[in-house]
Amino acid sequence: MDNLTTISALVQDILVNEPDSRDSDNLLFYLVCKKLLADQGEDIETMGFGKLFLSLKGYGLPQFETVGRCRRKLQQEFPELQASSDVRCGRMNQCDSFKEFAMEGLI
Repeated sequence: MDNLTTISALVQDILVNEPDSRDSDNLLFYLVCKKLLADQGEDIETMGFGKLFLSLKGYGLPQFETVGRCRRKLQQEFPELQASSDVRCGRMNQCDSFKEFAMEGLI
């Protein structure tokens, strides 16, 4: 299995079994890292944030954005894994705001 397929399968498993992760990319990323580190015999709770965040590649962990993209794709394919309506609405508003920002450009 290639790396993206592996990450996508893990993200799907977490979205199914940890419904709160559907509403939070931070929680989802934490749970992905926790699982992958546990498989290596590492405890995420004993690692400092800086050490973990700056060593993602060294631990074979995915980038935050990769996990978010997998979540978006899975939620598109499997509506039952979608975020709550409040979070979906907020994400759409955020997307619209970013599009407006991108169209305007920098000052």
